[in-house]
Amino acid sequence: MLAVLLGSAAVLGAIVGWVLISRSEPDAPAIALVPQEQIAEAIPTLTPDSQRIAQSDSRQCRYPVAFVTAVTPGNPAGGTITFRTSKYRSPPFHVSDKPIRIALPNPLPDSGGLDPLSVDGNAKGLLVSLYPTAPMEPVGGSTTVTVRWPARPPCK
Repeated sequence: MLAVLLGSAAVLGAIVGWVLISRSEPDAPAIALVPQEQIAEAIPTLTPDSQRIAQSDSRQCRYPVAFVTAVTPGNPAGGTITFRTSKYRSPPFHVSDKPIRIALPNPLPDSGGLDPLSVDGNAKGLLVSLYPTAPMEPVGGSTTVTVRWPARPPCK
């Protein structure tokens, strides 16, 4: 009888632990890498130092770049924002109701994984094209979303 009771407690504990762990790590929105044929269009939205690195890496092997599209639908005046990851801060961009595409270096190129993506600024109603799309209005000047970054593609 004691063995059944202890076995039941162990199984119940495992189930509760699994439920708590699965709830603590919700599916994070994903960010897409810039396709190789679009790198030239993406590079001008990087900081000058990042532009030099990306231009010297023509196969996107050492310095993979992701992108987001930012827009403030219904707010033609928009606002000025910057994006931050754990290893990069973008130049400022003026966003409005016309979508703009902004490149961001991948902060986890070797392994991929979760990393914060923050936006600072004053763009009311800001939407950022992650998958799924994330509302990222910088309330109080800043907001952060944990994003799933892809691993670097193999070199060709």
